[in-house]
Amino acid sequence: MKQISKLSPIHHEEEKWQGHFVEQDGWQVVQWFSSVEQEIDAARQRVALCDQSQRKKLTIEGKDAGVLLNAEDLAINAGMMTAEGHLYRLRGDRFFIGLDKRAAPAAARRLDDMAQAAASLITVTDVTDANAELWLIGPHSADLLSRLCGLDFHDSHFPDSSAKQSSVAKTAQLIIRQDRSGLPAYALIGARSLASYLWQTVFEAGKDLGLQLMGNMAFEQLLGKT
Repeated sequence: MKQISKLSPIHHEEEKWQGHFVEQDGWQVVQWFSSVEQEIDAARQRVALCDQSQRKKLTIEGKDAGVLLNAEDLAINAGMMTAEGHLYRLRGDRFFIGLDKRAAPAAARRLDDMAQAAASLITVTDVTDANAELWLIGPHSADLLSRLCGLDFHDSHFPDSSAKQSSVAKTAQLIIRQDRSGLPAYALIGARSLASYLWQTVFEAGKDLGLQLMGNMAFEQLLGKT
């Protein structure tokens, strides 16, 4: 029997905008809305909104989690690149990692095995299915986020490779800045149940900034296949 593909919490919104879907790693993923070229141009010139909810996400918690991850000296809200993916410290005892999709299954198993073998209690939780992951990419990304969130998104307060937990459009989100190809890029990671509302709110707030919906092909070309 063929396994049913997983659907993003934004799937019905993407259908409304005639996204072109393909099956990818067990998910139905939009490859493009208009054209890859138009979507990349919008991200370079203005701002693009992209759904990446299929990306593998883990939290690692415990008083010795920093030791396990070789991240004892990583500051709270700071991030770094590891062999598994992008790692961020949210509290002294809590980390988030977005796994490189090429290594995701093996990396998740390895981290879980390491946690099981640790002397103190460390929990590794796969939060992929429970959370949406929406990205804003482009020079107007911070302007758009400032309309929906009270954080200061200036480079001096929210630099590349950092993460903060805050409210966006009155929803709790983990906001990660992860620039690529010279473009500001922010991931919004929050509860699956609120994703459709957040998508619609971000879309409406970005209309006058020339916001463009972006599919996975343009995302991977701009940000790399991670």
